[in-house]
Amino acid sequence: MKIWINKCISAEQMPDFGDALVFNISVPGQGGVIASNIRDGWYRTLGIQMVTPICEDLYIIALSVFAADKRIPRNKTPDNWTRELHLSIPVIAIDRWDLVKEELERTLSYLSGDLWHFTFRSCEPASRYKDNHVRAPIRNTILDEIEGVSLFSGGLDSFCGAYDFMVKSKSVVFVGFKEYGKLESVQKALMDNLNCSFPDIFKLLFTFTARAYCPLGIDNLPSENTSRSRSFLFICAAICVAEVIGDDTPVYIPENGFIGLNLPLTIGRSGSCSTRTTHPYFLKMLNEILEKVGIRHEVINPFAYQTKREMIQQFIAAPRFLENIHKTISCSHPCNGRWQGKTEPENCGYCYPCLIRQSSLVGVLPPNEHYSYDVLSLDYLVNATNAKRSDFVDLLSSINKACLSTDEDLMKRIKATGRLTQEETLAFLRLYKETIADLIRMLSVDPELLRIAGVDYATN
Repeated sequence: MKIWINKCISAEQMPDFGDALVFNISVPGQGGVIASNIRDGWYRTLGIQMVTPICEDLYIIALSVFAADKRIPRNKTPDNWTRELHLSIPVIAIDRWDLVKEELERTLSYLSGDLWHFTFRSCEPASRYKDNHVRAPIRNTILDEIEGVSLFSGGLDSFCGAYDFMVKSKSVVFVGFKEYGKLESVQKALMDNLNCSFPDIFKLLFTFTARAYCPLGIDNLPSENTSRSRSFLFICAAICVAEVIGDDTPVYIPENGFIGLNLPLTIGRSGSCSTRTTHPYFLKMLNEILEKVGIRHEVINPFAYQTKREMIQQFIAAPRFLENIHKTISCSHPCNGRWQGKTEPENCGYCYPCLIRQSSLVGVLPPNEHYSYDVLSLDYLVNATNAKRSDFVDLLSSINKACLSTDEDLMKRIKATGRLTQEETLAFLRLYKETIADLIRMLSVDPELLRIAGVDYATN
């Protein structure tokens, strides 16, 4: 599938892309829109009209990848998953991007499970992606005090990441992606808590959104709901913020190591069917690309080798942490509650991230509090629809397989997720086994669940 990206002006398509789908980024009067409000955030929150050319290129690439990923369906491919996507994207620093083209293709293919190809073309000088306010902005001088940029999704892991900075008295810009309207209120409520709990530490919330509509001239193309590249866009937006603060400002992605490892629950869930955003192999490849194009902002997961429970335990005694955990949203589909008349995002309880979340909070919060469904019973497993129990069934199977595996077996599976050093493999082995133990403790509320998982569990 060939895709032609226009930025700010409509460019004549190359012969090789004559039959390509066309998307337009900020092209006046044209359809096929890829929309983002990030420039307004640059102006209003950071006090700049545009970012450096190389970071502008990075964001346009990420926005283009996001649109292709969101609008090209997987179910039209032979294996119902792997798409071959060839994008022509206008960039300013074409020599630098041509230098890393193959590395970028490999990195994104690892992330999303697709075959990515890029053709970069020189960007027209007049087509800068900048804010259009008439009044010149004034850079926010308070940014000089900032020590880092951190992704802030509104989830429990990013909330732990925020507390990590606060208890260390570090000033941070938190970047939130408003994937759906209600999520912004979650992020702001959590930020209000941080402001109340740590009033003397400067912090800033920068939010943005992005949306990909149908390609030009096509009105009936449904969106693809897997969208594995969404996290790449999130990271690139944070890198743009870090660039405004100054060289060597790090970008943090707080996520527990179990989810970052992305060990498939079953054979059918292998590879990119689950997120790979914080896998060390992906972050290594991404950081190498950034360094080669001259972007001096390392992307770091500070919790790469910790379980979710270990993350939480660090901050239990911190001000107002426990009383605000329930406000965080870890769910894969937090707005599904609207079908039951609920107006606010909610953790469903039955998706994979919700199950990991519940296991990490055993003994911290009462079980099944603040979830749409109480899943921790045989009754739920028997009576739920396939859609609402599939993750739980696969998790039980995964626990059974883990309990029957030797350390050598587990290390082979861990190494198969991506290139890892022996030290990294051993660190992941430890946290994987610890997380399985947390999951078994969670299941112990119903002995029948332990029996189905094939686990002998003693409370002592």
